[in-house]
Amino acid sequence: MHYLSLVFLVYLLLETSGALAPFIKPCKSDDTECLIASTQNAIPYLGKGIPELGVPPGDSLTFKEINADQGELKLTFRDLKLVGTSKCQVINVKRDIEKSTISIEIDCPLLVTGLYKLAGNLYVIPAEGDGEFEIKTDKAKIIATLKYKIVDGNNGQKHWKITGYDYSYDLVNRVYIKLENLFNGDETRAKQVLDVLNNSWKALITEIGSPIIKELVAKAVNSIKKFMLAVPTSELELS
Repeated sequence: MHYLSLVFLVYLLLETSGALAPFIKPCKSDDTECLIASTQNAIPYLGKGIPELGVPPGDSLTFKEINADQGELKLTFRDLKLVGTSKCQVINVKRDIEKSTISIEIDCPLLVTGLYKLAGNLYVIPAEGDGEFEIKTDKAKIIATLKYKIVDGNNGQKHWKITGYDYSYDLVNRVYIKLENLFNGDETRAKQVLDVLNNSWKALITEIGSPIIKELVAKAVNSIKKFMLAVPTSELELS
């Protein structure tokens, strides 16, 4: 589970009676100030995980492999680990009852580490490498809008079920990139690639980071679906 699922699950818990999350103050769905404050207070708890709700620790997300090929550039990430979600700052949470949507906006410091394999051209610069990598930023903004409907559960109670979602993201602060073992350690050839990364970091990370964000959001939505189908709406919203 990743930072989007953390924030969304917090929002759902904001409107419970308190039995599932005693550390949260219930809020009305239109009380934005209360929703933001309560969500922010709950994020550290969700970062540690809530076993009784089936929520695993969310401050360490792993991926086995992600393909980030771009044109002539062949790039694969392996054994990825993403941390930083327990330090996310909630900017906004809004539920539109008429449209059956929930919108979430958060800023998070993120650190992604693992292994990479690179071959091809980075713009017009030849690039080749196979080793450890690190991608770090102090602030990445993610905005997600989830569509839901009310369904009957097996327990005879009403539940929310996600039927679709849209998302966008922006890199608010500079992203720092480290690629070890470029050109088998040839520092002279590696410098050209590193210069391109330093001068065009936002455009590059927006491109190569998209698959990581896509997988992250997909895992979050899957966790949210399971949570919402497990907990009836009577425990998620105030009448």
